Amino acid sequence: MKLSEKGYKLIVKLYQLPFILVMRRTMLMLFPFAVLGSIASVFNVSILSRTGFIGNIFYITQWLPHVARIRSMFAAFSMMTVKILAVLAAYQAGTHTARLYHKNTEMTGMTGMLAFLIIALRPVQRQYGPKTFLQFNVNNNLMGIQGILIGILIGFITGQIFRIFNRKPISIRSDSFSRACRTIIPVMITLGSAIIVNQLIIQIYKYQIPAGISNYYQALSSKKHGLVATLLLGAWSSFLAWLGLSGPYNQASFNDDPAAVADLTYALKHHSPWNVPYKYTQTTLYHSFGTFGGVGSTLALVIAIIIVARTSRYHQAARWAVFPTLFNANQPILLGIPVLFNPIFLIPFVATPVVNMLIAAFAIHFQIMPPVTYPSPLDTPGVLSAFIGTGGNFMALLVGILIMTLDVLIYIPFVKLSEQIRNEMQIKERQRLRMR
Repeated sequence: MKLSEKGYKLIVKLYQLPFILVMRRTMLMLFPFAVLGSIASVFNVSILSRTGFIGNIFYITQWLPHVARIRSMFAAFSMMTVKILAVLAAYQAGTHTARLYHKNTEMTGMTGMLAFLIIALRPVQRQYGPKTFLQFNVNNNLMGIQGILIGILIGFITGQIFRIFNRKPISIRSDSFSRACRTIIPVMITLGSAIIVNQLIIQIYKYQIPAGISNYYQALSSKKHGLVATLLLGAWSSFLAWLGLSGPYNQASFNDDPAAVADLTYALKHHSPWNVPYKYTQTTLYHSFGTFGGVGSTLALVIAIIIVARTSRYHQAARWAVFPTLFNANQPILLGIPVLFNPIFLIPFVATPVVNMLIAAFAIHFQIMPPVTYPSPLDTPGVLSAFIGTGGNFMALLVGILIMTLDVLIYIPFVKLSEQIRNEMQIKERQRLRMR
């Protein structure tokens, strides 16, 4: 894909902004945790669970001893890596921002992480007999990959506070205690501001604003079943996922979709998935054909990188990401390239699910295949999801393979463009260093 000189300069200029630099470096540092946590999640959900894809095929829970204990270890490992990515992002963003301005990286990172945890705290009143106790829980909406943007913002703002209120540059001769003392004021300002933000968030939850938004999304996803509405909501969910946020379709399961339940009831009653009442829904289109390898059909991106990428870093990221992405855990590829917040990959990330849903809708309309009606095991690989969900319809499998091939072709020019811009930026960086 060729990019105009004006467009190229705009992207390069965008990548050189301090916040974008911090964001990209932070996500790359989170990559190892995303890889290991995603692999652990695959073992927990897909392999060691009775309802998982691999576990369902090989009946692993029936012959593997101590399977519950093993699964709990993988679940704990996943929780302490993938589920706290936003906390790690706040720390890393703080250290990278401090490094840009030659400030105390350790104190900035720790302060950013503490500020994030303070903001994420939610007080909950518990009744134990006649007495009432105040407990603090963590806001799960801010944790994990969906809170990475918030974590990076908090870390970056923390770094800016240290830049403004700790102007004296770091001296090699100064001892650790003196350097720590100089950070008391920026630490106090940062944590004090975090407490104020936390109280504002508590007030927002008091008036049930997040619950209202969540209920609105749930109503949209459960009541809008037309083709146009499904396409728009699918595109919106993909766009929000590109921002690291949760959309109307991203958290919904089969049981959360009343149309899917109605289709399943009809199919069981008539012993056929054909002629179900709801043909174009989040289950029949988005979850079955629009999320091969996770949101944004990122399995196609991994394959495209393996086929055409020349950069060793891209190949390394793709090799580590291929296994979890095959089972729809795409956090490694989202952070390793990175795809999140990357304007180059915005178009294919949003467009591929829409194209996939259109092709699937065409096949359903002309009765090339039946709609997806039956639930699939957890973390079923994308291409097989429609095949299983239609009761083993061979045409659904062929349509899935066709869609996957097309997705790879869509991603290929954007992979080449991303490499081209990255290589040019490296050349300019070397030239800038030589001129010093």
